[in-house]
Amino acid sequence: ADLDKIKFEDSKSIAEVISAVENFSDDKPDLVKTIDERAKDSKIPIIGITGTGGAGKSSLTDELVRRFLRSNPEQKIAIVSVDPSKKKTGGALLGDRIRMNSINDKRVYMRSMATRENNVSVSPYIHSALNILKLAKPDVIILETSGIGQSGSEITDIADVSMYVMTPEYGASTQLEKIDMLDYADLVALNKSYKRGALDALQAVKKQFQRNHVLFDQPLENMPVYSTKASQFNDWGTTELYNDLIKKVNDKFSDLNLSEYVEQNVSEETTIIPPKRVRYLSEIVENNRAYDKEVENQAFIAKKMYLIEGAKALI
Repeated sequence: ADLDKIKFEDSKSIAEVISAVENFSDDKPDLVKTIDERAKDSKIPIIGITGTGGAGKSSLTDELVRRFLRSNPEQKIAIVSVDPSKKKTGGALLGDRIRMNSINDKRVYMRSMATRENNVSVSPYIHSALNILKLAKPDVIILETSGIGQSGSEITDIADVSMYVMTPEYGASTQLEKIDMLDYADLVALNKSYKRGALDALQAVKKQFQRNHVLFDQPLENMPVYSTKASQFNDWGTTELYNDLIKKVNDKFSDLNLSEYVEQNVSEETTIIPPKRVRYLSEIVENNRAYDKEVENQAFIAKKMYLIEGAKALI
């Protein structure tokens, strides 16, 4: 591993050093010490994204990266995505990049990592990997953890700004009391908000955030909880989340001066299929089947009447 050759434009130079740390750090502890020493004075912000499995973290990260690239044409961004290792086989899917469409850009570097352990949401080598990325000097680093349940607040020890991603289908309101990240997250994304009951869930999560952070002097609307639909192009809620994320990063790193994402002629009501009509295709099919059944019944009645008339004529 040659630390002097690490350059953001040469993705292979970054990948080789991260792989060396993952596979041989026990044999070469001096390498890890050297990396930590060189990166200790770095002022690159780390954005931590965590949440439950299947909440849409990767899709949301992709939308945030897309907005970053469009609003900051000169800046570079690095992504580390951690996926869980299976206890039975020891393997990991590393499927986060399947959901990402914006990373095929020279200003983006992405690395997938396995946890290599059970019941954890980050890799034991994540600190070294982040320090290696700092040596490549991107402007922002995003760390996406593997899907965790009600715990997993260790991301707050690593990230400068942390985000928790969840869905409206979290269960009873008492479940919110158990979510550790609602105590520590700077931002909360209620993703997949096209699902039924999303507005009620948004209110409940905002109230829980208000209670957890003792913000009773502030109105509920000011809580950093956002209704997002990462699967929808140019989603208004995702843009609002991104802009507030950029504000928090700029507040902590004033020299960075990142730009917010500005959309034209987009409102909160923009949606392809309204939540109340999510089943509209099913409704069409049900109506067609009901119509066909009624036609068959009417045809059967007409056939019987025809037979009766024929029998009368014969008699």
